[in-house]
Amino acid sequence: MSTNRKLRLNVLAAICLSQALLAPAYSQDTQEAAANTPESVPAVAAKPSPAEISQKASQAQINDLANAGDTLVAVGERGIILRSTDGKAWKQTACPVDVLLNAVFFVDSRNGWAVGHDAAIVATRDGGQSWTLQSFSPGLNKPLMDVIFMDTQKGFAVGAYGLFKVTVDGGATWTDFIDPVFEEGQPHLNALARLRDGSLVLVGEAGLVAVSADGNSWRKVPLEYKGSLFSVAPRGERGAVIAGMRGNVYAAEDLSAPVNPAEVEGSTPVEKVDSAEKVNFVEWKQLQTGSTRSLFGLASLGGDDLVAVGSVGTALVFRSGSRTTKLKFAATSNNTESSLFTSVLYWRHNLVIATDRGFKTVGIAKPKT
Repeated sequence: MSTNRKLRLNVLAAICLSQALLAPAYSQDTQEAAANTPESVPAVAAKPSPAEISQKASQAQINDLANAGDTLVAVGERGIILRSTDGKAWKQTACPVDVLLNAVFFVDSRNGWAVGHDAAIVATRDGGQSWTLQSFSPGLNKPLMDVIFMDTQKGFAVGAYGLFKVTVDGGATWTDFIDPVFEEGQPHLNALARLRDGSLVLVGEAGLVAVSADGNSWRKVPLEYKGSLFSVAPRGERGAVIAGMRGNVYAAEDLSAPVNPAEVEGSTPVEKVDSAEKVNFVEWKQLQTGSTRSLFGLASLGGDDLVAVGSVGTALVFRSGSRTTKLKFAATSNNTESSLFTSVLYWRHNLVIATDRGFKTVGIAKPKT
């Protein structure tokens, strides 16, 4: 892979001075225009090498975590997939690919998917005990960064340079998805989340935020901030919190609200209207973090309380009605001041944090009711 095409993992390496992790580079590839009609791709285009089983797998770089019923599943470098029933002891399971895995998602306690470099997609039907390869395209030079499913059949996977795939048969076939929102400029698509009203939200580079009721069509939601966004989490019934570079965090209470035409590039300014005709547009509020560290993972603590994690061992807790607080950790063999926190999950009143050196588990108070 050439230097000018190093992906999101390499960007974070520069940010964090050590490890490659989550996002594609900001330069765009020169590519041929996408076809007007979606193209179905074979389930597996090439045969990869399986991940090596290692006794030190739980100390490797871990990029994401998911809850599969009473079990935690984590994915990371070299195709590592781990399972745990207590968040402390982890056991590696076999994986058919040895590429960097960036994200994992479970729709229930048994059905899950993980995605990563070489547009790899692997799936499990038994809670992560065994995995099968669904898609693999090493010649594409585009990593998949996130995956989400609406049910056991319909799912979406997104990645670098506008890569967007959809399946309606549980991953037996994946189809390239084309939407004008993502076609222009081929932005890196970094993270997906399902809001509490069932709709979807996607974030990416250059301040990209897009929402969809069902994933079939998308609309942009303007955001003044134009840096890369790496994570998104639901807030309230129809809102979301988004996080990205240099400690930037924004919240919107209702992403289903209409977009103010005055905020859309190239649109005609909105004429003044009477108060009785006033429309409540999507409104973003910047949350003060007191940090310039890039944030790569968000997790709900219940209600509107959230935790965000990122570079240089950053972990921020956002309590509704309170100031943002920074969690401090004592330096250990797998957690120093230079550690990279990549993802976080709130599980059994603990924060389970994925890092570039394995895991960190810390207790946290229940959200106020």
